[in-house]
Amino acid sequence: MTDTEMIFTKDYAVHSYETDARGLAKASTLLNFLQDAAGEHAARLGVGVHDLVRRNMTWVLSRYHVAIRRYPAMGARIEVTTWPSSKRGYFALRDFEAADADGPVLSATSSWMVIALDRKQPVKVDEAIAVPYAVERRALEDPFDSLPVPEARDAEVRFRVESGHIDWNRHVNNAIYVQWALEAVPAEVLTSRRPAEIEVSYRAEAFLGDEVVSAVRRAGDGDGGPVFLHQIVHATAGTELARLRTRWERD
Repeated sequence: MTDTEMIFTKDYAVHSYETDARGLAKASTLLNFLQDAAGEHAARLGVGVHDLVRRNMTWVLSRYHVAIRRYPAMGARIEVTTWPSSKRGYFALRDFEAADADGPVLSATSSWMVIALDRKQPVKVDEAIAVPYAVERRALEDPFDSLPVPEARDAEVRFRVESGHIDWNRHVNNAIYVQWALEAVPAEVLTSRRPAEIEVSYRAEAFLGDEVVSAVRRAGDGDGGPVFLHQIVHATAGTELARLRTRWERD
């Protein structure tokens, strides 16, 4: 299989219902584009969700690191390019680039695991899939070290998992965790800045009817703006569901 076959490109349009109050694509919109492109490419390679489910396995997203240069406006057409970039034991890495008519939009890398559905345990990637090799090209370098936990909380917001939050795997979709995290950021930041960098570590699942707490702590200033640490936990069990780190820049 050639590099050309291992690289997949798909076009997306930013619809009005996928934008914020400023008419720009939401962060969750961009993440959904990435997930959709990854899923379609995996299916074309014969290792999509349906292919794995027939073998009693499924894909689970473990980590995300997304660097966003611009948020395209309503009506923009975005070209997302994705490819498998590496396999490391239990983890398969997949990278992304996105651009529109005005130039680059984002670069991202992600880490995925294959889970045995009956045991809820990870399976080594080489044992689960037969894709022969990865493209030796990285959109974004990240060793995926552990993200820090906020030592204290500046604010927290509670959410209940609704049916619209649930995906095909019957748990909360990965983009929803990012949406919950951003909702806890101070209003003065939300209205004057945008998340230029989003890092996510998915730790556990949330299901329909669960109540979750999204907590945030300002961790200082990075390149061009504030950095926040986020933690999302199950409100009653206390289980950690996700950790995030976001860096914000002015519009």
